[in-house]
Amino acid sequence: MQSVKDRVRFLAVVAIALIFFGAVQSVHAATITTLYSTGVDASGNPLADGAIDSHYTVNGGSAYTIGNPGSVGWVGNTATSSWISNVPNTDGGSGPFTYHTTFDLTGLNPNTAQITGQLSADDQATIYLNGVDVFDGLPTGSSPWSQLESFSISSGFVAGTNTLDIDVPNNIQTPDDGPTGLQVNLSGTASAPEPASLFLLGVGFGALSFLRRRA
Repeated sequence: MQSVKDRVRFLAVVAIALIFFGAVQSVHAATITTLYSTGVDASGNPLADGAIDSHYTVNGGSAYTIGNPGSVGWVGNTATSSWISNVPNTDGGSGPFTYHTTFDLTGLNPNTAQITGQLSADDQATIYLNGVDVFDGLPTGSSPWSQLESFSISSGFVAGTNTLDIDVPNNIQTPDDGPTGLQVNLSGTASAPEPASLFLLGVGFGALSFLRRRA
C-alpha cells in the first residue's frame, strides 16, 4: 500500500513537472531589434537623401541613402526601407559589391530565429547568412531593380552576433554597367523566455533540490 510519504513525493514530482512544462511553454516570439532594413535610422525611419547608413557597409566603405530611386528607374523606397549605394549618385562602378550588416541574437534562441524580407538590387543579389548562401535570386534579365522580391530565412543562425552579406555585381553587360544599389526591407523574430518562465524554472530547480535533500 502506498504510504502517505510516497503520495506526497508523487504529487510533488507532478507539480514540478507542471512547473517545468509551464516554463518551457511560456515563450514568445521577440523582435530582433538589432536587425535593420537598408537606408533607415536607429528608429527604423527612412534616412535623408545622401545620408550615410550606419548599419551597412559596402566593400568596407560607407553606404549612402538614395532618396530618389525613380531617377534611375529603380522601384520606389518604402515606408520602412530605402535604396543604398556605394556612392551618393548611384554610379558606383563595375563592382562586384558586398553589402554587409550584423545583428545580435544574445538572449534569444537562434534555432527559432526567422527573417522575412523584400529585396531589390541593380543588378543581381545573393544573400549570405554567416557565410552560407541562403538566397539566390533577382536575375538581371528580369530588371530586378524595378520590383521587390520576397524571401525568408529560417536556418543558419548562431548565438550572439550574426552577419548578413549581400553580393551585388554590376558588370553584367559592360565593365561599368551604370547605376548600382540595393534595397532590403527586413524583419526578424526569435523566441525568448518570458521573465515568468525563468522564475518558474528557478522554482522547479529549487523544489527538486529540496526533494533530494529530503530523500
